[in-house]
Amino acid sequence: MRLASLVRLRWLVGVLLIAGAALFAVGASAERHNDLHHEAAAAATTREGTVAAEGSKAAEVAEAAAADITDVGSEPANEKVLGISLESTLLVVVAVIVSLVLAVATWRSNTKLIVLMTAGFAAVFAALDIAELVHQIDRSAPGLALLAAIIAAMHAGAAVVAAQRGTASAA
Repeated sequence: MRLASLVRLRWLVGVLLIAGAALFAVGASAERHNDLHHEAAAAATTREGTVAAEGSKAAEVAEAAAADITDVGSEPANEKVLGISLESTLLVVVAVIVSLVLAVATWRSNTKLIVLMTAGFAAVFAALDIAELVHQIDRSAPGLALLAAIIAAMHAGAAVVAAQRGTASAA
């Protein structure tokens, strides 16, 4: 492979990682905002139902009905994989920083180890993005599902290009 082609591939991997990281941060923020909005709406519905109900028996029925409504389709507050909350702000920040570091590393170096680490990181990120896509489809959140699909495509593309670079630099 020619040097000019390798340089273009290095920049492509870096751009895909940075764009994917930026969209990931936006998506995590949007999902958090969306979850807070739904929780506030559910709390308001519960309060309105309790206030409107008269007598202790009616209040109990209204509370039970509100609890049933909020429980249907509710998601766990913190999704965890291997004991790690996937929606924690710290994890989002770490993922963005690692993406930026790997993007810069791939721009500056053609070392096989860096390229393969980048390919592995991007592949794992793509797999998590696909899981998030399925999760957002289950939640009936088409906007977040589309964003997750775009991010997954970017990370998968970065993984493929980085893997191609890794095999090209080995030859």
